[in-house]
Amino acid sequence: MLNRSEIKEIIKNLKNQKVLIIPTDTIYGISAVISKENEILINSIKMSPNNKKLIILISNLKQAKKMILLNNEIENNFLDLRPITQIISLKKNPNKNIALRMIKRKDLKKIIDKTGPIFSTSVNKTGFDFLTQKDELENFSNKIFKVYWDGELKNSPSMIIDFSKQTVIRK
Repeated sequence: MLNRSEIKEIIKNLKNQKVLIIPTDTIYGISAVISKENEILINSIKMSPNNKKLIILISNLKQAKKMILLNNEIENNFLDLRPITQIISLKKNPNKNIALRMIKRKDLKKIIDKTGPIFSTSVNKTGFDFLTQKDELENFSNKIFKVYWDGELKNSPSMIIDFSKQTVIRK
């Protein structure tokens, strides 16, 4: 778990529009507050198309309700102990989708409670395996403001359910 001073520093850096690498409840993620500029920057770091949508981490159902219409299945998936990313139609524009995951780590919940929802995506170039080692993370890109190391995370990326297509993309 991140310590209190790291949590405060991450909140400050995110609010100052910095792109960071932080631990999540699955793997390390390239993270930033939600903005078009940060979406483009993160995609350029990953060598992805500029318009590729990124996963958004939330800390509570209230944040989800601002973006999507919740039903029992979606709500239960958010509350599940497993990390599940859900692709869901936007409340204001049902023809557009958003990928949301409710975070389970207490330290990350504290951060997102203060910053609001954030982008987070695996630390890798598109098409390559995600990185796990401290030196790999620190040398990944000079566009990353800071890496917050919390030891090697021995988890897998989250399960992904696409409700727009009623299919499981990744188990």
